[in-house]
Amino acid sequence: MKFLIRTQILAVLVSFLWIVYLVILAFFNQPGRALQYMNWFVYGFAIVFAIIFIFLTKNIITRNRLAVPLVLIPCLILYEPLMETFLLRVVNESNRMTLNFLSLSTGLIKFISVIFGVVVGSMFSSVKNIEKRPL
Repeated sequence: MKFLIRTQILAVLVSFLWIVYLVILAFFNQPGRALQYMNWFVYGFAIVFAIIFIFLTKNIITRNRLAVPLVLIPCLILYEPLMETFLLRVVNESNRMTLNFLSLSTGLIKFISVIFGVVVGSMFSSVKNIEKRPL
């Protein structure tokens, strides 16, 4: 039961960081700020968040391979659409269009960074406690 709770905590954190990623990109996407450097921001933040996902995975779920689908499937199907819908309801119309565009255009990059971070984090984590299961 603790394992399932830890995987869902990680899935919620990954979804929350996706919303933070969108808000930061929307902030830098304003005309006159750094629009010419937008691709650098997209890929740079994706690398930073992939590194954050590696450390979150190492600290929260350790080396259990079963955790990868238990994190990715609820995160991509349940938590991210809910958080993104909430975010789009909170902001005004012009920012809503910007956030929606950024969500659609950077979705693949986010997906690759999440998978990379969770898989590499589970591969390079150490085994903390092996629970003895009854046969």
